[in-house]
Order: sequence, then structure tokens, then C-alpha cells
Amino acid sequence: MHLGINGRKALVCGASSGLGLACATALVQEGVHVVMVARTLEPLVQAALTLEALQGGPVSFVAADVGTSEGRARIFAAHPDFDIVVTNAGGPPPGDFRQWGRDDWIQALDANMLAPIEIIKTVVDGMMTRGF
Repeated sequence: MHLGINGRKALVCGASSGLGLACATALVQEGVHVVMVARTLEPLVQAALTLEALQGGPVSFVAADVGTSEGRARIFAAHPDFDIVVTNAGGPPPGDFRQWGRDDWIQALDANMLAPIEIIKTVVDGMMTRGF
């Protein structure tokens, strides 16, 4: 499929496995420069090597926790501008939600809502300037 995004630059969070890796793979196949982010370096490197083997768009990676201001700063210090952003993180722990404590909910909200908002705030002006 040709989406007209060849040559664009994408940030994909949680990109070392699962849904994040699937998104990164599809973007690389479209010729997008993908910056993969995950917390753990070793699986991130392995995932990046797998995507590089596809010989699509360029692949970069940053090991960082997007849920922290330090992690986000590390990402944007290495790659300040993005045209596409895929926010992706794990949810609350599996199980019966009636058993989850306040800290479980706060951690899930932080990872799945507050961190993405901070990422979007950082990139949205540049994305709008580039018309994307």
C-alpha cells in the first residue's frame, strides 16, 4: 500500500515488540524513517536489526522510558522533529479492575495518557509547520 508518507520521519513508542513493532514495520515498509523507542536496549536493538533487514526506510532507535521527562528529553535531543507519532504503551496490570489500586491506575494513566500528551505537545507545532 502506498500512503504517500515515503521520506517522512516517525516516532514509534514501545517499538521493540507487539503493536509498536507492527506499526514500526508497516512504516518502514512505506519508506518512512522510523525512530524506535523502548525502555530495554537489547530487544530494541534486535527489533531495529530486523527492520533494517527489510531495506525500507531508515531505522534509528533510542532506549528511553517515554513515561519520564528524562526519557522524553533523550529522545528529542537525538531526534527533534517528527511527522508521524505512534504513542504506544502497556496498560494496567491484567486481572480484575476491581482489584487495582490507585497506584495501578495512576501508572496506567501516566503511560497511556499523560506521557503521550507531553510527546504531542513537543512535536505538534513542527508537524503543523510542515503541514503534516
